[in-house]
Amino acid sequence: MLKFGIKSAVLGSAVYYTVEKGVWKDSATTSALYEELEQGISPYVGELKKQIPYEMPALPSNDRFSYLFKHYWNNGVKTTFRFLIDLPTHTSNAVAKSYELIVSTLEAEESSSTASQENK
Repeated sequence: MLKFGIKSAVLGSAVYYTVEKGVWKDSATTSALYEELEQGISPYVGELKKQIPYEMPALPSNDRFSYLFKHYWNNGVKTTFRFLIDLPTHTSNAVAKSYELIVSTLEAEESSSTASQENK
């Protein structure tokens, strides 16, 4: 409960701070805030880039990005519909295996209880 309270307080503080700074106002205010933030952070980012010898790869071009987005979107849609098509089969298989497991467990339990009664 304490963990939830702390997370809620952090989230509430973040939302309050962004509203207070004007992030959710008109685009001119948000743009000015972005410029201010960029000017304040840029010296630290420059120092960090000097300390970390890692070069970020270039972002894909718009055409490539558009192609990749369409490709992965289409794959997601195809996979979703393949799952929906196969859902009845998977469900019936799961029910059949569950039924077999329950029956075998009950039979084993019956045989063990019968054997223990015969031993008495």
